[in-house]
Amino acid sequence: MCKINPSLNYIITEIKSKIDILTVVEESNLHLRKRGRNYMGLCPFHSEKTASFSINPQKNIFKCFGCGVSGDQINLYAQLHGIDNGQAVYQLLHRIGLRGDKLTKQQKIVISKRQDDQKLEKKFEQEYKHLFDYLCKLRNFTKAKAKKHKDLGQVEQDYLLIRYYHEKAYQEYLLDALLAGLLEEIDFDQQIDIFEIAMGVVDNWKNLLKKQKLKGFENVELTSF
Repeated sequence: MCKINPSLNYIITEIKSKIDILTVVEESNLHLRKRGRNYMGLCPFHSEKTASFSINPQKNIFKCFGCGVSGDQINLYAQLHGIDNGQAVYQLLHRIGLRGDKLTKQQKIVISKRQDDQKLEKKFEQEYKHLFDYLCKLRNFTKAKAKKHKDLGQVEQDYLLIRYYHEKAYQEYLLDALLAGLLEEIDFDQQIDIFEIAMGVVDNWKNLLKKQKLKGFENVELTSF
């Protein structure tokens, strides 16, 4: 059994950054076909006639919808070679020129920076979901208000309704775009762009709702990323 010391977190991160899951696939006997953003093929871990083995290269993960086996590139490497994950890490770290010794000062700096980046990314994901939920509530609130006040005279005298009808299509577009981010159908840079745009729209509505003293919205907090 190969013994890996506490620098394992750094080593695994380095392996994943230098060896992606498609590299593992290319070195094997797997035959996959591209379907959309993923790759599909027959599962190497059980007998089947219909392809149910999926590779997601963006996330570097695999999953068989037939037998349920799943994991990342290290797990896949281990299972394809009939070894455990510890042995897989040991083999792969030597392939990329690493050792399982104590961390150097530079490696500690790299780990610290990655941990900070992960914290920022997690915070962004939370605020992104918060923003999407808030915009959904805002859409539903203004939509319900519009249904109650259909008379043209009422609409003309209510700035919230005027604003709603003016921005209704745009709100739906923002919700669709934010949802695409939640489903990871757009990349991280695009998620940031749509977040900043939607944030500006929500901030304007929050200020408007506070002025109108509408309970239920003025206390909702959203922090800019």
